[in-house]
Amino acid sequence: MEFRVLGPLEICSDGRTVPVRSGSQRALLAALLLSANQVVAADRLIEIIWGSAPPNSAEANLRTHVSALRRLLQASGGGPSPLLTRPGGYLVQVEPDDLDLLAFDALVREGRRALREDQPATAVRRLSRALALWRGRPLEDVVLHGDGDAEAARLAEVRLGVVEDRLRAKLLSGDLADVVGELSGLVVEHPLREPLWALLMLALQRSGRQADALAAYDQVRRVLADELGADPGPELRRLHQQILTGDPALTAAPEPPPSPAARCDLPGDLSDFTGRRREVGRVLADLAPARGDAPSAMLISAIDGMGGVGKTALAVHLAHRLADRYPDGRLLIDLQAHHPVKAPLSPSDALEKLLRAAGVRGEQIPPSEEDRAALWRATLTTTRTLVVLDNATDSAQIRPLLPGAPGCLALVTSRRRLGGVDGAQHLSLDVLPRAEAAALLEQIVDDARPSREPDAVTELLALCGHLPLAIRIAGSRLRNRTTWTVAHLTDRLRDTRRRLTELRAEDREITAVFSLSYQCLTAPQQRLFRLLGLHPGPDIDAEAAAALTGWPRSTTEDLLEDLLDVNLLQQPQQGRYRFHDLVRAYAADLVAEDPDTTAALTRLFDHYRDTTATAAALLAPAEREQRSSEPGASFTGPDHALAWLDTERANLLAAAAHAADHGWPGHVRDLSGALARYLNARARHTEALALHTAAWSAARRHDDPVGAGHALHDLGRVYFFLARYDEAVQHLELALHIARRVADRTGESHALNGLGYALWRLGRHDEALTHLARACDIAEALDDQIGLGYMTCALGGVHNDAGRPADALVHLERCVALTDKTGDQFTRGNALGLLAQAHDHLGHHTTARNHYREALATSRAIGERAAQAFALNGLGETATATDSPTAALTHHQAALSLATEINDRHEQARAHHGLGNAYQALGRRQEARPHWYEALTLYTDRGAAEAARIAHILAT
Repeated sequence: MEFRVLGPLEICSDGRTVPVRSGSQRALLAALLLSANQVVAADRLIEIIWGSAPPNSAEANLRTHVSALRRLLQASGGGPSPLLTRPGGYLVQVEPDDLDLLAFDALVREGRRALREDQPATAVRRLSRALALWRGRPLEDVVLHGDGDAEAARLAEVRLGVVEDRLRAKLLSGDLADVVGELSGLVVEHPLREPLWALLMLALQRSGRQADALAAYDQVRRVLADELGADPGPELRRLHQQILTGDPALTAAPEPPPSPAARCDLPGDLSDFTGRRREVGRVLADLAPARGDAPSAMLISAIDGMGGVGKTALAVHLAHRLADRYPDGRLLIDLQAHHPVKAPLSPSDALEKLLRAAGVRGEQIPPSEEDRAALWRATLTTTRTLVVLDNATDSAQIRPLLPGAPGCLALVTSRRRLGGVDGAQHLSLDVLPRAEAAALLEQIVDDARPSREPDAVTELLALCGHLPLAIRIAGSRLRNRTTWTVAHLTDRLRDTRRRLTELRAEDREITAVFSLSYQCLTAPQQRLFRLLGLHPGPDIDAEAAAALTGWPRSTTEDLLEDLLDVNLLQQPQQGRYRFHDLVRAYAADLVAEDPDTTAALTRLFDHYRDTTATAAALLAPAEREQRSSEPGASFTGPDHALAWLDTERANLLAAAAHAADHGWPGHVRDLSGALARYLNARARHTEALALHTAAWSAARRHDDPVGAGHALHDLGRVYFFLARYDEAVQHLELALHIARRVADRTGESHALNGLGYALWRLGRHDEALTHLARACDIAEALDDQIGLGYMTCALGGVHNDAGRPADALVHLERCVALTDKTGDQFTRGNALGLLAQAHDHLGHHTTARNHYREALATSRAIGERAAQAFALNGLGETATATDSPTAALTHHQAALSLATEINDRHEQARAHHGLGNAYQALGRRQEARPHWYEALTLYTDRGAAEAARIAHILAT
């Protein structure tokens, strides 16, 4: 089976053409053939086939296309399919003779070698055979996106370079007539390609047509002036002068002498360079104007990123990919922004190095920076030169080094975002995605261990933060220690105290990379960087960072932006900052010896405690009574406060855990109390259990019985919301015991209230009423209006469940009136739902529906999700009672979805119960029974009294 890409895409088998009719499958095959015998990552294939906006099902579609194409190739070839699946991607395995592109590359290598070895006749034969393989524009009948399209365009440029080499070989062979004729057509097709004009002038001169050679020079000079406003380059100018003077070297020399700038300083491309397909494709797309013959401006691509992310490797890889477009030189200079010993190069010193590399003699280089920059730009005028400016300090350092000439390209790398470079295409390099990181590790280790331990590989990559340098070091350690498993190295890296020291191999270590960035910071930037290493949460805003430093917010925010500019911080969203995990570890090591750590953490915990208390007070005024802190940040209202708590939740919980473990018991106690209502409302019950348990442990360690009692009460409430009522009773009874022992009357009333709720759900109505009555007595004695609201709400709920809706109305109407005074929206939302339920039991369905709607709106406004599920179920029950079972289905389904999401098993059971009733009302009993059975299971699991009612329904 033969494949052809140098023209329309073709597959030939036994002399017949195999059709591939699907456009996506044609693009898939083309992408694999362009990288024949190499694994092409799945995400790169998706981008090549569908572009920057693939369908949501792209991965599944890709697998389907691969399967279909594999079947087609297998059926057409009569043997195993050459399309193979590999970790992270796919490849087509072909022999050089089976793909015209591989055959072309081999013939071109042979021809150019013959040309170098002064065998022009052999060179002409090889290069002619190579060009004969071309049938048109590469893959002209296939739609490719991203770097697939760029690769096809690159091949066209490669072909033109081969044409030039073949003509040069024919010129050496003395075939002047054919050369002149062919070149006369090519310069019309490519009027700005100076090497073609040079060959034409030389061929005319050698044919004895000096006047025509000089006329050709005049013609190209006018074309360049009209199109680019530039003069011919040094090669053409030198050749013109030789023709004018009849230089005998023209007859002796096989070709014009090479331009001094036609040199390559690039280091070799990494043999194991892996990934970055998306980034490479983006840069190539950004540089699309360089493909044509008339570039309008010098191109700049600025690549920034943290140390170790692979900026230089990407720049060098891109330079090699683009080398054929820049035949006049590929220069690279290290600007030494982060050198362990040397200072950064000044622009003047860098210009001297670049000018010498471009062939300018030392005595011709002027002393001033301004004159050197002017000479640098003049030297590269009309050339196509690629310059890699590696490891730049800032924009000011590189501006004088930019070539400025159309047709040139500057690739710039820096740890700083270079916003001061006008016209640059910017690429901020992030860490590798999981698939590319795994592929890099496999390439470096170069044995089967990674494939045998996929879970260990995933953890190893996470511990390396998917940072290419860290992965390279880890991979090198595995490659050099063949007895180690991936899991063994993972175990060594798991210890955060030694992770950075483990990530070193020979002369490379992660710590050194970060240290060079840190040393370039100012003293205030260094202090902020160190103190951020103390922060226990995943990210931070300017207010919290200002608390850490003790500096004004504006000053701290400016410094945060400075650290962001040099890629020591990341910004996942506006106003929020975070470390890469390994940078965090480095900052934590630095701050370990800082004398300001205790004071800084105290300021941070004060900020979180006080701001949380202020936010909680807006959502639930009861929190005002519990906090013992100063007012924190101001909020515009409950919505703002709720949004802040949602954003900071992970940080607040991390701060509380750190405070509990490292000796700030008061802060963990206050955070536990302030966050209790919010976490319950958001159904973050697992997080609440961890927080309140930490507060309880800290209170016991520091002999704080009041704090211990409050934490036990909050734990009991969480177990209540988890429908683990027996555990709720245990914790609340212990909280009650402590409150009575220390004469904490408020704590006693709240514990009694919690017990009332739990006993209510267990169907122990009389005990519940007794506890709630005692709680009310204490609240009234203390004039605790908010607490009284809790308790009257619960009293109404118990009477509802006990079948006394009229008694329930009395308590619930009193509760709603109390919330009008206190503003306690949490209790109001619950009370309105229970009030609606009481009216529903009394047959007041219209009133019930109105109260349920108000309860739903109130609960949504404050983010109280359990109350929303309760109100939705109530609307469903009211709809069923008013002969609207279809509407009931909608409400109960919404309630079930929400209750399942927040793991509220009581409302799940109630929703299934309601769905069964609604289906029964619709005459669809077979659909009703599964819901009743589910409700029975849920009610039975938690010992709820409703189980008996469901069992009775199912028995009838």
